[in-house]
Amino acid sequence: METIIQTYQLTKTFKNATIIKPLNFSLRKGEICALIGQNGSGKSTLFKMLAGQLHPTTGDIHLFGKTGRDVEQARRRMGFLVETPVFFPDFTASQNLEYFRIQRGVVEKKRVDEVLKIVNLAKEKKKRFKDYSMGMKQRLGIALCLLSSPDCLVLDEPINGLDAEGIREIRNLLIKLNQEKQITIFISSHILTELHLLATRFVFIKNGVIVEDVSKEKLLEKSRKQLQLTVDDPAKTVQLLERAYADIEFIVLPNQVIIIHNYVESSGDINRLLLDNGVSVREFRIEARNLEEYFLELVGGNGHD
Repeated sequence: METIIQTYQLTKTFKNATIIKPLNFSLRKGEICALIGQNGSGKSTLFKMLAGQLHPTTGDIHLFGKTGRDVEQARRRMGFLVETPVFFPDFTASQNLEYFRIQRGVVEKKRVDEVLKIVNLAKEKKKRFKDYSMGMKQRLGIALCLLSSPDCLVLDEPINGLDAEGIREIRNLLIKLNQEKQITIFISSHILTELHLLATRFVFIKNGVIVEDVSKEKLLEKSRKQLQLTVDDPAKTVQLLERAYADIEFIVLPNQVIIIHNYVESSGDINRLLLDNGVSVREFRIEARNLEEYFLELVGGNGHD
């Protein structure tokens, strides 16, 4: 698969604070990749470097395989929504996009109507921007990204502050762009649950370091149910489990607690196995790991943006 974005040991330092530590990241054609991190984790700094708004301190960015002077040319194949676009409040949606079409040298005049249709604002195109809802404003921002028919969209927190309906609209729009127009999408948020229905890959960032990079399948696996046991003899329990289930996955925690990640559906058999072998089980429960908790474990704490 073609690599759209590739960073090599990319860093960004402001004064004496290193916001992005040496970062190696690649985005392949067709992915919808979510960058998840608390405010201040370095998400926006990374996106601004990709957009050319900030220069890396060290390291290198390749876009569509191009580097150095050719990056600017490659950047034209991308649409960026990194800062809130400055639309004219008294202009209609059409007038705003027409202004940017001319400014950006997009030749086809009909492109304005095309992108308004794509983002589902064709019926609202005569409405003035200041009368738009928050969700409509964000969709217009995405329409602006689409003006130059990009192959890749880089969107920094596009669903921040939207209600559930607004989030759903943006999500459906992005899935459609990815599936029908084969647009690769790199999108950030500080709230995992907003993106877990959208992305195919999840990259977690904390203090400028990627702490986890997982596929959607892997993420769902990590959040599935698990068994939590409190026993009087953890060592004996571990022996029994390993003998009975060759590929059992578990961790032993302090206070005689054992967490079993697989074989959740065999919980009754496991309980019986322990009791039959004289292990006293004080607590035995099935719990689902909440995705949000998993995310907080990974990226908790504060950094700088």
